Amino acid sequence: MGDIKYEYTKIQLISGNLALLLWIAVASMAFWFFNTLTFWLFLLFAVFMVFAILRRLGCSTCAYCRSCTMGFGRLSAWFFGKRSNKDLRNKGGLVMVAIIYCVLAVIPTAVLAVSLFQAFTVLKFAVLIGVLAFSLYSVTTWRKSHQSAVASTSA
Repeated sequence: MGDIKYEYTKIQLISGNLALLLWIAVASMAFWFFNTLTFWLFLLFAVFMVFAILRRLGCSTCAYCRSCTMGFGRLSAWFFGKRSNKDLRNKGGLVMVAIIYCVLAVIPTAVLAVSLFQAFTVLKFAVLIGVLAFSLYSVTTWRKSHQSAVASTSA
């Protein structure tokens, strides 16, 4: 099997990373309801984990990309790209992606659920819907499409 070369369009690169930033911001809002310090700590932690650690894990060498994106293409593809653009061979990166899903989806959802039980507000509920929307959309990009499943069985 030959090496797969990944290519990311500028629109995919920019929109995927902006969506990731927005997801981080919305997930961070879950901590705002407790206090501003936890909000800032979570925001900085999430940005560091995604754009420093995970981006570096995704960018081991430019030999795997048609054009160098310094790992930003991988970030975009892992969270919001088509399954065919996800680097499924990078096991270290995939483990970190799973951790990031916990950081951006599971933890803020749990924090918001507790916060909503303590005191319901429309803003908390809206933030919860936002976290769930980003999370569910991102998770659905990992599913194999019916067409690609049929193509792989007929080959």
